[in-house]
Amino acid sequence: MSTFKVNYDSTEKQKIISSLTLMDDLFMKVVLQDSKCTEYILQTILDNANLKLKKQILQKNLPNLHGHSLILDCLCEDETNNIYNIEIQNNTSGAQPKRARYHAALLDTHSLKRGNDFTQLPQSYVIFITAKDVLHGQQQIYHVERIIRESGKPFSDESHIIYFNTSYIDNSPLGKLAEDFHALETSKMHSPILSKRVEVLKSFNANQKGDQEMNVLLEQYRQKALKEGMEKGMEKGNLAKQKVMQLMGLLAEEGRIEDIKKASVDQEYLQNLLLEFDL
Repeated sequence: MSTFKVNYDSTEKQKIISSLTLMDDLFMKVVLQDSKCTEYILQTILDNANLKLKKQILQKNLPNLHGHSLILDCLCEDETNNIYNIEIQNNTSGAQPKRARYHAALLDTHSLKRGNDFTQLPQSYVIFITAKDVLHGQQQIYHVERIIRESGKPFSDESHIIYFNTSYIDNSPLGKLAEDFHALETSKMHSPILSKRVEVLKSFNANQKGDQEMNVLLEQYRQKALKEGMEKGMEKGNLAKQKVMQLMGLLAEEGRIEDIKKASVDQEYLQNLLLEFDL
């Protein structure tokens, strides 16, 4: 198997840092370590300036003994015990409706303690912050609620799913927040809370040690690049194998047994045969 080595010098580190936006899930998790940033984002998306957080957990693992477990980007609880799951999704596949349903289901499973009545389930919000309009309704925000079809009245189970489409930018509070999510420079961000946090993180000096948050982030990027490199190498290797197998089949059809034998031990001869068959 091929091996890959990914090391960043200080110039590469600074280049990575300068390219980061809030839509980068790894960077966003570092930004949200300041709960005031999480609080501001929720206040804006939910249009509730009075919302105050009591606690939050990043990268919260929700195990499921009987099925698929989840690792949540951000799980938090406000002062009135409502719970929120915030997910940053750049890929449409990561924000599918059934994924939102599953997030909501596991939130409920882990929120209701043994012996508690169902009425003690907290009000829950699953919030997908997306790079594109994944629901294709040309809306800036989507509030997904259960209703009684026959009457059109709400089912009132207090389970909410919200999609925030950051590709839609205007002068509204949501539009300005969407712009902040994609801003590369803090001078172009609207929110003082978010811009201050991002500015502190981006002022990281790659030549100095001691900034644990950004050093951990850069190590995560290194691991991600390593994994992607290995996956691409494996894909390339599989493609090469497929081409060789195809070549062997074509040679066999033409009765060129000697060519098959020679190609099996002579790499240069094999490459010439691949060129001959335009593979």
